[in-house]
Amino acid sequence: MAANEIKVNLDLMNALIKLREASVVFDEQTDIISQESGREYIEESNTFNEGIYKCMDAISKMIGESAVNGVYSLIPNRI
Repeated sequence: MAANEIKVNLDLMNALIKLREASVVFDEQTDIISQESGREYIEESNTFNEGIYKCMDAISKMIGESAVNGVYSLIPNRI
């Protein structure tokens, strides 16, 4: 059996990509707003980033679980 027979959960990968894109956009916009207002938004950035990273971590774990389930589906127990 070739390792490439195990498919990664593409829906979860797409969600992970979208979260990363959202993180980049948020950071860019926060910088722009900070320059315009003369205020730093450290607390808001920390809150946002903490939430995004928790979501990304959860998705990463589920991608791993999906891969493990794929392995067990390909190679069932022998009784």
